[in-house]
This record gives sequence, structure tokens and C-alpha cells, in this order.
Amino acid sequence: MAIWRLLLLHLLPGALATLVFVLLAGSVEAAGYPPLAALLIAIAVVIIPFELGVVFIAGRGEPGLLSAIPYRDRMAARDWVILVPVLVVAGILGFGLLGVAEQPIRDTLFEWLPDWYLNPLPTDEIGRYSGTAWTTTLGAYLILNVLAGPMVEELYFRGYLLPRMGQFGRWAALVNVVLFSLYHFWSPWQLLSRIAGVTPFAYAVWWKRNMYLGAVVHVLLNGIGTVALIVFVMNQL
Repeated sequence: MAIWRLLLLHLLPGALATLVFVLLAGSVEAAGYPPLAALLIAIAVVIIPFELGVVFIAGRGEPGLLSAIPYRDRMAARDWVILVPVLVVAGILGFGLLGVAEQPIRDTLFEWLPDWYLNPLPTDEIGRYSGTAWTTTLGAYLILNVLAGPMVEELYFRGYLLPRMGQFGRWAALVNVVLFSLYHFWSPWQLLSRIAGVTPFAYAVWWKRNMYLGAVVHVLLNGIGTVALIVFVMNQL
């Protein structure tokens, strides 16, 4: 696939989702919900339909909904048992070790952004929103950030795009991860930690030619952080 097209397909859904987030954030807050709800709407109406649409259109005319996904090789049960926990730990370490740089980066390079953009889920102001608003937002966050979002992203980024990046050779997975990290325009200060956290399982997907491995690890990584956040907020209500 041409490099310009790879760049477009990697970055466009994130750019469109961020635009929707910015346009809706004020209305969402006015309705009494945390700004994160606007981003969740963007994920539901932009990112998921866009990425699934590209995959399904690419496989049009071929048998099976996932005909455009080459990385579906079988893996031995032993590989699953070993790789999943190893990659989850590697991801936690990657996100954690470089996560310490997020706050300084946000406070220096992105301090010009509005507060609702920098902190769309203000857990230090839980009383600012009603219990119903928190419950609804966190419920949607659980569905979209732990299940639907990661699974669709892995289908799209590692299942569809990564196999089409052969011109980068052994660097394909790293380039894919860097572009995937850049695609998160709504949280650019997390670029380094996201690269560190995602690279291990992206290379495992490339090595094993199995995008389901990436989906499982991605869901688990997002699930750990999301569940911890939900428990914290619900205990404060």
C-alpha cells in the first residue's frame, strides 16, 4: 500500500473523532455530563464505523466478513498461555515507566489547551456531575474503551493495516504503533507511553500473524485501567 494512503488511513479516523469531540464537548458539559462523554460519542459514531467500514469494503466480493484480514493464523494453546500474560506485563511496564513523562509534557507543550480537553474525566471534581451522569458515562466508557474500541482498533490497525506495510520490513510494527499513537489526537501527551505500551504486542501480532492476540492484550490492558478508574469514582459517589 502506498505510504500516503497508509498515513491517511492511520490518522484520518483519529482526526475526525477529535473534531467531533471538540465540537460536542461544550454541549455535553451543558447537559451535565463529563467532557469524556463527547469523546465516547466520537468513538461510537466515527471511529468504529470508519474502521469497520474500511475493513469490510476492502473485503467486498470475498467470502467472509474478515476476508481482508491476513493475520488470522492459528496459535498453539501454549503460545496463548505464555504470550498473553507476558505481553500484558510488558504493556503495563511500558505505559507505567513512560507514563511519568505525561504530566510534564501536558503541562509544558499542551498547557494552551482548554481544561476539558486536558482532563475530560475530572475525577478531582466528582461532585460536579450527578450520579446518573457518572454512571452513564462510565458504563459507556467500559463498553467502548474496554471492549468495542480495542477490538475494532486491533482489527483495523494490526489486522488490516499492519500486513500492508511490508515496505518497512522489520520496522513495520514499530511504524504502525507510532502512527497508531499519533492517531490519538485527543491525548497527544500520551504519545511516548502509548508507543512503549503497545509496541510489544504489536510485534507479537506481526510475529505470530494473529491479530486476535493483539485484541486480547489490548482489551486486558484497557480493562485494568478502566475498571480501577470506575471503582475509584463509584466509591466517591
